[in-house]
Amino acid sequence: MPVGEQKLDESFSSGNDSEELLKSIKPRTIFERVKVIYTRDENSFLSHKCFSYLISEGLLDMLKNGKRNMEENNLIKVSIDDDIAWEFRKEGYWVGIITNDLEYTDFELSFIKLLLSTSRVNFPIQNENNQNITSLIAELFVKDLKNTTEYDEWQFGGSDYFKSVVDFFTSRNTAIQAVLPAFPCKSSNLEKVSGPLPDRGEQMALQKLITFARKVKEIYKPGIKLWIVSDGHVFSDCIAVDDDQVNVYSSALKNLYQTLKSDDEDPIQFSSLVDIFSLNNSLFKETTLKDIQIGHYLDTKIDEEAEICRKILVTSCDTDSGSLMRDINTPKHPRLYLYRGFSRFMTEDLEFHPIATKLSRKKFKKIISKVAFEMIKRNDAYSNLVELFFPFCLRLSIHAHKNCGPKFGIKLLDSNNCLVINSLEDHKAPILTDLLHIPTPWHNSIVEIDDKKVLYAIKSGHIKNGLEQGKGSGGWNLEKMCFELKNLKLN
Repeated sequence: MPVGEQKLDESFSSGNDSEELLKSIKPRTIFERVKVIYTRDENSFLSHKCFSYLISEGLLDMLKNGKRNMEENNLIKVSIDDDIAWEFRKEGYWVGIITNDLEYTDFELSFIKLLLSTSRVNFPIQNENNQNITSLIAELFVKDLKNTTEYDEWQFGGSDYFKSVVDFFTSRNTAIQAVLPAFPCKSSNLEKVSGPLPDRGEQMALQKLITFARKVKEIYKPGIKLWIVSDGHVFSDCIAVDDDQVNVYSSALKNLYQTLKSDDEDPIQFSSLVDIFSLNNSLFKETTLKDIQIGHYLDTKIDEEAEICRKILVTSCDTDSGSLMRDINTPKHPRLYLYRGFSRFMTEDLEFHPIATKLSRKKFKKIISKVAFEMIKRNDAYSNLVELFFPFCLRLSIHAHKNCGPKFGIKLLDSNNCLVINSLEDHKAPILTDLLHIPTPWHNSIVEIDDKKVLYAIKSGHIKNGLEQGKGSGGWNLEKMCFELKNLKLN
């Protein structure tokens, strides 16, 4: 049985691990308590995103005329029937959330203040009818970015969902906002990548996004703003990458972007956990986080700042209370297949990690199981975080989706100029057996073969093996930021 498909009772769920997890029912997180986020002035709601609450006709009057108490951090607390509204005055308008009426900790109050003061929620009132433009942008997305899956549902509601999000912005004649969690860091597996820094792959990916933004601006003058929110520190310790290496990669990526864009444009904005949580001006007290434990299963260097971010992330947005363990112990459950996909992927990614050679196969499988489980939990928490802080944004993903919303999968490597292949000999595209990963620059290497116009994305190990076997000449080209092969000999 493949490592990624072992029975749970043989690895992670065996013994006390499973029992302790199933018994640990955590209290509801702040993410689960938020029912709606909104902005308003004295006359009307300017924008709102409902999670589990419907805006009623009398709500505005209750917010204005109800008992308003000043809390810490300049938060206004308003009681509304069985709920609470939290409001914060910002640039001439109110931004607020409605939550259930429970006791709130210092941590949760700090998180609420951060959310209200920094989330992307302030947009003009709807006053335009730009549905034709919205349709053109949807067509452009399909043509230039969208990743299509075998069970794609774009034509069965996905297109309408996509247009409704875009129309939120075009009807307000303001720049479309899209958010893409991506560009974490290079894989630690040097049989996949050339090294730890961005290379030709990232260059092509950024250029593709810049080009897409330029085409949107030709159709729609306000254009589009693409938020790249790095998930590097979300998963770095799970994928055997030191936290400081994530910082080096991110800095190099931003520098690369500056060389690709023109001076009169800036369509991409970069963000990260450190940026979202505003650690340079943090509202969070160390005492509120000191008892939070993060599961670390690989020997990586942990940065204090990144660890604080992970603690804030799981404390505020990790909604698992034992359900994930039950799901992956349920035959044919979708989360079981997701868990197996993560396990297979991490088995491959950590194949040459020292831990794989030091441990027995059984112990290695158990570590992989724990890592996969931890990654799913953090991925869920991270998705929840993005939903809170970018509530109106078009949500893009480098993972394959059915494209029915709210997330839409995209391809960062353009098949017109870069083909993903399995080997140097046959140039066949890999068969993707799950909805987990679309090929990305940080899990592959780029190679130019015999000066062909089309480049190829492939695991670096195949290139190195080909050179060692005398199938061609060449190596790493520093100027081109990719491998270069000449006189390739095919079998």
